[in-house]
Parts: sequence; C-alpha cells; structure tokens
Amino acid sequence: MTFKLKNVYLESSVVVAGELEGEGPLKSYFDSIDECKDSCFENSEIDILSKAIDMLLEKENLKSEDISLAIGGELSNQLTTSSYTFRSLPISLIGIYSACSTISLGLGVAGLLLENESIKNILVYTSSHNQSAERQFRNPVEYGGNKEDTQTFTSTIGASALLSHKKGKLKLTDFTLGKVIDVGFTDACDFGRAMAPAALETLFSHFKATNTSPKDYDLILTGDLSTYGYEIVLKALKEEYGDVNNYNDCGLILYNKNRQNVLAGGSGPGTSAAVFLSYIKKRMLEGYYKKVLLCATGALMNPTMINQKNSLPCIAHAICMEVES
Repeated sequence: MTFKLKNVYLESSVVVAGELEGEGPLKSYFDSIDECKDSCFENSEIDILSKAIDMLLEKENLKSEDISLAIGGELSNQLTTSSYTFRSLPISLIGIYSACSTISLGLGVAGLLLENESIKNILVYTSSHNQSAERQFRNPVEYGGNKEDTQTFTSTIGASALLSHKKGKLKLTDFTLGKVIDVGFTDACDFGRAMAPAALETLFSHFKATNTSPKDYDLILTGDLSTYGYEIVLKALKEEYGDVNNYNDCGLILYNKNRQNVLAGGSGPGTSAAVFLSYIKKRMLEGYYKKVLLCATGALMNPTMINQKNSLPCIAHAICMEVES
C-alpha cells in the first residue's frame, strides 16, 4: 500500500556513530562519534540514542515540550532502549518494531500522522548496538564463535530526525508500507538473501503505485541486504527494467569492507538511518541528488523461532525524499 504524503518535510536530523562506524567512509557526515565506553552494552545504546535526541533538540533550539510526539524503535527486547531513553523525556511515544527497516516505517507513519493538524512535529528515531544485538540474537562476542561469510555486522548508531509541515528543502513525498514475505528461507546466518524478496516486493509495488521506474530516481537504496542480497535485488531490477546503475545498499555504504572486518556488510536499524539521515541528506542539500528512494528491510524473527527451525519472515518499507524545487 502506497501513500502520497502531503507537505511533510525533514526539518533536521542527527546521527551519532560508534567508533568503528566513525572510521568508515562516512565519518565526515556524522554529527558525532561516540566511544560507547559504558560497561553495559545496553546502556551504551541508550546513551547514543539519548545523545542523538538531545543534540537534535539543541540544534533546533527546542525543548522536549515542543515536540508533539515521538515514533521509533530498535532491536532490543520489548523496546527497552526506547523506554529507558524516553523515561526522562516528557514526549508522547509510539514505539514500533520493524527490525532493520524501523527508520523507513517510522518516517512513513510519521508522515501520515502529520495529516492531523493538531500534530505540529514528530521526532522519529532508531538505534542499534553491535554487541547488545549479538548478545540478544546470536551469542556474546566474548564466546568467540565463528562467523559465516554471509553474516552482516550490526552497526552502533543512534539516529534522530524531526519531521514537520515547516517548508524546507527536503520533502518526503511517498511511503510504501510493506507486507510480511516468507519464502521459506531458514539460514539465520544469511539475513541478506532472506530479506531480498521482501525488498523486491516493496520496490515493485512502489514503482507500480507511483507510476515510476528506477530511472526516475537519482538513487535507490536498500538496507541491509549484504553483498549477497544486494546481488539478488540488482539482478531482479535489471531483468525487469533493463540497465540499473543507481542502486546501492546502506550496509555496503556505511563501511569500507576492504579495510573493516564487517563480513558481508552492515546491518541493524541504525545502518539505513545513518546513511539516509547523514550522508544522503547532506548530498541532497548539496544538490548532488534530487530524488532518493530508501527501501529498508527487516527480518522479523527471534532466536526462539530460529532454534525451532522456523523460516525467516521479512518485511520492507519504502520512503521517497525529494529536493523541494
């Protein structure tokens, strides 16, 4: 299902990156690089998300009371990071879970909610932390377990964005809400190929609903499909639309795979958010891109279901951002 968004603008955004992400190719685009030295990984994620929100409010000279509501989520069980972050912020909260596709779902739903005239602005956020995610979904890194070449590396990122009706240079124009797609893929060490069908379902639906094709965009992004899922999507796009030279994946942009040990690429809710709300935003403001489509993907499972040999249901949501003429 695709929605046309009316007068929804990206007013501002902040991305706080971890040390490894700060050593990557996008380091100059981040608002801050955090050492994440807290002894508890979960507290470190709360810290970087809190910092991203605090920096956004300070950047826009706003108080918590000036925000109509917040919408977002992350990977932690029961959205713990969200709850512990917002316990000190007097902001109405809508917590959402869409795994690594959380940022595109949050931006899209916020755009729809802004049609309510009583809502003047919405804070959209997400985060991820490499070691808290490893502990929750796989094994603590201290166990020293082997990694498969098809696995991705969860990014350490806190990201926040402010959407409003205040006319600006960057406008959110279209939002495609994804469907849960499960093709029976069961390899929990290969989320990229598991999520590729969901990405294609959403991309094809978006193109059909908006009467567009890949050539109508300066850049099409997925996240986080790994090198393996990326190749599947690129092949399918070429088969359907001919030569496609404007497609990339956020997990492949965030890191330098040749110099950083991130296996098949980056993942985690923070990955698409970091690329879209820092690098893409600034490149659009510079005039390099005018129309960008983000189709963030998420694997909707938990360790219990994986241990019971269940397959991997996945989803993808697409959001289009354009430079206002």
